[in-house]
Parts: sequence; C-alpha cells; structure tokens
Amino acid sequence: MFNALGSYFSERRRGLSKAAGYVGGAYFIGRYVSARLEDVRNTILQERAARDNLRRRFDQNQQDISFTVMALLPTLGAHILQDMDVEGVTQELQSYSKASKERLETQAPSAPSETSSVDHSRAQDTDIRSDNGSVSVISSNDDVTTDLSASSTSWVSSMQSSQVSQASLEPAGNNNTTSTSPKSSEGADLSDSILTTSSMSSSVVPGPTNSSASPNAHLESLSPTTRSKAELWREVKMLTFTRTLTVIYSITLLSLFTHIQLSILGRTKYIQSLIQQERDERMRDQLEYSTSVYSLFWGDRSLEDIDTDILEESETVSEETERKFLTLSWWILHVGWKDVGERVRRGVEEVFEGVSLKTKLNAAELHRLINDVRRRVEYEVTFEGKERRINFLSTLLPPTAETLQHVLTQGGIPPWLATANDPKFNAFLDETRTHLTSGSFDRVLEVCLDQAMEVLFQGVEKNVFGSHNEQGDPMMGQEPRERLAAMLPGLARWCHLALEGLPNELVDALADVREVSAFSAIIYTSYEDRFR
Repeated sequence: MFNALGSYFSERRRGLSKAAGYVGGAYFIGRYVSARLEDVRNTILQERAARDNLRRRFDQNQQDISFTVMALLPTLGAHILQDMDVEGVTQELQSYSKASKERLETQAPSAPSETSSVDHSRAQDTDIRSDNGSVSVISSNDDVTTDLSASSTSWVSSMQSSQVSQASLEPAGNNNTTSTSPKSSEGADLSDSILTTSSMSSSVVPGPTNSSASPNAHLESLSPTTRSKAELWREVKMLTFTRTLTVIYSITLLSLFTHIQLSILGRTKYIQSLIQQERDERMRDQLEYSTSVYSLFWGDRSLEDIDTDILEESETVSEETERKFLTLSWWILHVGWKDVGERVRRGVEEVFEGVSLKTKLNAAELHRLINDVRRRVEYEVTFEGKERRINFLSTLLPPTAETLQHVLTQGGIPPWLATANDPKFNAFLDETRTHLTSGSFDRVLEVCLDQAMEVLFQGVEKNVFGSHNEQGDPMMGQEPRERLAAMLPGLARWCHLALEGLPNELVDALADVREVSAFSAIIYTSYEDRFR
C-alpha cells in the first residue's frame, strides 16, 4: 500500500510541486496584497483624521476670531462714540431751540396786542406753508418718528420748534419768502435758507415807534443763535454720516486684521501639534523596540530625529511673543480708526455739502451718495491723474519702530520686553505686512465693505423707509422718499447697534463672507514649505 502511494506521488511529483508552488505563491501574494491594502487603509484613515483635525481646528479658530472681535468692539465703540458725539451736538441744538422759545415768551408781552395778533396769524400761515418755505427744514411725519428711537422724535421736535419760533418773528412783508417755489426751496442749503430768512425779516420787523430796542438791535440778539443753529445742523448731518461710515470701515478692518493675526497663530499651534504628535509616535516606537527581542541582539538604538527637533525649536512660540503680536490691535483701536475717520470726513464733506437737509431721497439715491463717499475714501488720485486704490497698512500697523514700541508699551507689554529682539515676532510682523499689501486682501476688503453696506441699507430701509412700505406709497410705481434730516436719527441709532448690539449683525455678516474664510484658509494652510 505504501509502495503504491509512493509510486503514485513519484509519478506525479512534478505536477504536485507545481501545484505547491502555485499555492505558496498565491498565499504569499495574498499576504502581500492584504498588507498593502491595510497600509492604504491606514493611510486613508490617517489622512482623513488629519483633515478632520485641521478642519476642526480651523473652525475653532474662526469662532475664536469672532469672540476676539466682539471682545475688542467695546473699546473701539467707546472711542468712536466719544469723539464723534452726534448726540451731544443734538442736545446742544435742542438747548438753542429751548432758549429761543423762552426768549420769545419773555419778549411777547412787551409788544402791542394788535401787533401780536397779526404776528400770530402770520405765524400760523407761515407754519401751514412751511413745507415750501426757506425756513422749514423737516416736516412732521408721524410714520417715521413712530418707528425710530426716542432720539428721532427729539430731533424732529427740535427742528419744528426752531421752525415755529423763527416763523413767529416773520413780519407781514416776509410772505414772499415763505411762498417760494418748492423746487427752489428744497434745493437751498440749510444755512443759506436760515440766514436769508433772518436777513429779510430784519429789514421789515414791525414794532412801536417808542420801543426802546431798535430792529437792528433785535436782529443782533437773534442772528448769533440762528447762525449757530445752522452750523449745528450742518455738523449733525456731516457727523452722522461720518460716524456711520467710520463704524463700517473700522469694524471691517478690525475683523480682517484679527483674521490675519489668529490665522497665523492658529497655524503655528497646528504645526506644533503635528510635531508633538510625531515626537509621541517616535517615543512609542522607541519603547516598543527597547522591549522587543531585537534589542537583545542589536542593542538599544536611538530614534532621535535631529531635523524634527530643529523644526520644533523654530516653530515654538512663547507666550510673550504671542502677547506682543496680539497687542498690535491696540493701534487700530486707539489711533488707526482716527485716520479712517479723517478720510471719511473729507469724503462726506465733498459729497454731502451740497445736499440740503430738506432734500428727499430714496434708497437708491442714498446708496449712490454713499458709494461716492466710498470712492473718495478707498481711492486716491496720483500725479498722473489716475485713481489708485489705497491700502490701509498705516491704519492697521504702526508705521515706525518708535510707534511700534509705543503700541507695545501702551498695550501692557513691559518696556524691556517691548525693546527686546524677538525674531519670531518680527517674522509674524513681516508676514502680516505681506498679507495686508497683497491683492487678495484688497479683494476681500472690497467684498466685506460691500457686505457691510448691505447690512447698513437693510437697517436704513427698515428704520427709515419701513413706514412707507407698510402703509403703501401713494405714488404708485415710485420708491418711497424721505427727507435727509429724517434719515439722521436712524443712522445714529444704527451706529449704536453696530457697536453695542448682541448678537452683532455686522460682525456675523462679515464672518459669513465666503472670501474671508478662503483668505483665512490660505493663511492657515501656508506651511508646506516648512516640511519639504
């Protein structure tokens, strides 16, 4: 039996050896393929985990940016609201109106009864036609004042009280002034109209022949207050638009600057985490090797990586360096926004100087005027006569080494640390300047300003033109119009919401801009050169 089996395998040994070879080869190939598939699987899982880790860190960094901007807003808002005190000018204007009213009440009993009755009847007639008169600045509009804050009612009331007090002094010969055409009166400037009316009234002021005060003396007692009112109303108009646009530019620049700062720091933290993770893996391999059998025959070997250690040392950021870098935001919070406000002030004066407070505007016309101011703020004319877009580098960063040291000292950094040589801080500063002067930043800034303007006009349409939309415009097919003076309270109130609102609609809108996230992602992931 055994001989038969032996002869059987002997006759078929070549076939059996081939079969064994095939089976063994298939087994080893299967093991190899399985090992390679396992490596690919592990690689995919590691890459997916790395992407998830990067995405999670990036999202957390974006949230930190929003929290940081909200934490800095109170400081910025306090400076803007204090230096551009629209409410203070408004209170001063109201005090003039109250003083004029009290003076008229004290002077009224000294005039003869007949003259007082005539003046009273003419004052009523002037008040009826005040919409076309050169003295009238803004008419009573219950629909607008209902939707606005308490400040809007006080502004309109002060305008009406000044209008009534001025009309009560109008003489009989002043009817020509109040009966001017609407077209000419609406296009007149506020100061011109008030001064013209005061001059005309002074020439024909009636009064008894035995009066102790002459008409010229009476005019001299009224004209300083009247001229001051005109100047105050002009200041309210200019300061309201200046503050509104300054808030938009300052918050937008602060938000983008914070994105650059925290994206650079977040990238550094991410690189440090990768280096630490690689070091932990290396230590784990070292521990496994030292406890294996191979270490008994080949001895203990070191798995130190000199290149990784050098990279870790170069990417390490101390807390002092991080504090110094974050303190740079002190510049825009205390100094830089003033530079923006000055540019905005010049643009507002050039555009709105010829726009009377009585001018009725719709949303499209207001948008056109504000865009005209934006063009003057964001562009400058070169010697060749061409427009060139400016960068806000001096607004966001100190221009000299002395001002940089001053910023660090004022921000709470000890003087010895502010003057110490810090290569990592200098590298961060140079990289920040590079990003601020890049074309990508110009593009992102333009998109963010457009988005901020959209938020502004949504508030204007809601607070200023909202009453017209709810009641329906009597002129079918036409957009609702509102006097420029009636827009000022809504704009002043919007500034407080943009600086003090929680949640902040403007900050959230800027954070949701797609270009801002892309710009932050470019900065956050610019670390390929460090690992090549």
